[in-house]
Amino acid sequence: MPISTNNTVSTPDMILLSQILKQFLSTLGKSALSGVSKTDIEGIRVFRDPHGSPKQPLLYQSGIIIMLQGTKRLYVDNREIEYKKGDYIVFGVPLPAQCAATLDDDDCILGLVIDIPASLLVELSQWRDAKAKNSPAPTFTVSQQSLDKNIADATRRLLQALAHGNSAKALGAGFVREIVYYILNGPAGHVLCGLTDNGHYARIAQALRTIHDEYASALNVDSLAARANMSVSGFHRAFREVVLDSPVQYIKKFRLSKARELIALGYRVGDAADAVGYNSLSQFSREFKRYYQFTPVQDR
Repeated sequence: MPISTNNTVSTPDMILLSQILKQFLSTLGKSALSGVSKTDIEGIRVFRDPHGSPKQPLLYQSGIIIMLQGTKRLYVDNREIEYKKGDYIVFGVPLPAQCAATLDDDDCILGLVIDIPASLLVELSQWRDAKAKNSPAPTFTVSQQSLDKNIADATRRLLQALAHGNSAKALGAGFVREIVYYILNGPAGHVLCGLTDNGHYARIAQALRTIHDEYASALNVDSLAARANMSVSGFHRAFREVVLDSPVQYIKKFRLSKARELIALGYRVGDAADAVGYNSLSQFSREFKRYYQFTPVQDR
């Protein structure tokens, strides 16, 4: 089937998508959800926020976010990226950033998070059309776009399947595959497909995976650059292009984000600091407060 060039998704279409998701949450007894909920489809989560939030640090994971209601604003370095109802945003790699959320005229913020298995990305990348294959190589790891009718229709069927456990398990992966396929062939596809080649973007993505796997160890830029088969200066330059941050600052923000997750799970502050690689509790507390604007104890 040819890929549609009609990018218009009507207001009634968006209302329908949000209604289906609200009905799904109702069947789970989560109509008043404030946060994120897993679903019966692996890698698919839904989120609802009844209040919105001021700008605050947040670690975005790689994948796709589809907005059904409300607006979020992402702040990275000196960039501001707005994604709102009727938009989707693609993250090629995890990204520490600042985020603010507003309801606008909606009753809540509502949306869908889709993880992309590496095997699916590699498989579908070979089926990109000629225009998508000739798109420029990615540098920055984020792309915000408007939903087109193909993605919106596949999203509708995915949401409808969620409300029926057997349908979700039998058909859900196929709908995810369809969404990912259309995004790969759309204007944000290069952010994902760049991960599958051997360019600088893919090498930095591999370095980020190393950071995420080994964040508690004594990471240093020289060894990360060597693993990426890049010079230290070239690694620094490419790293900043991809995530708009230096390697040292990225590692620090990632460790603090992981520590905050552990504190939320009930870890003592000292144990959380130790678990993410800090040898000094005072340094951890100082950097935590500088990043989050409150102390680890206040957060707990």
